[in-house]
Amino acid sequence: MSMFDTILNWLVSVVGVATGAAYIPQALRIWKRRSSDDVSILTYALFLGGQIVYLVYGIRIAQWPLIIGMTANIAGSIAVIGSAARFRARK
Repeated sequence: MSMFDTILNWLVSVVGVATGAAYIPQALRIWKRRSSDDVSILTYALFLGGQIVYLVYGIRIAQWPLIIGMTANIAGSIAVIGSAARFRARK
């Protein structure tokens, strides 16, 4: 594996985890406000569907950077969807 490929693999993993962490502010806002009225669960569900496809693809081609990144993104999507659903159900 070339140095470029090594750096690219590392970068894809880091970016994947960072984009997964990008969901945290939305989930925290939902919990803080105890409201998810302005959050589209459908949008996050569609993101989740795509992320699952990419995760399966990453597993199929055995690409750890993709697997790590999509796992982080899936966790973020589930956090937002779960938070939004919890506070919608309370009404």
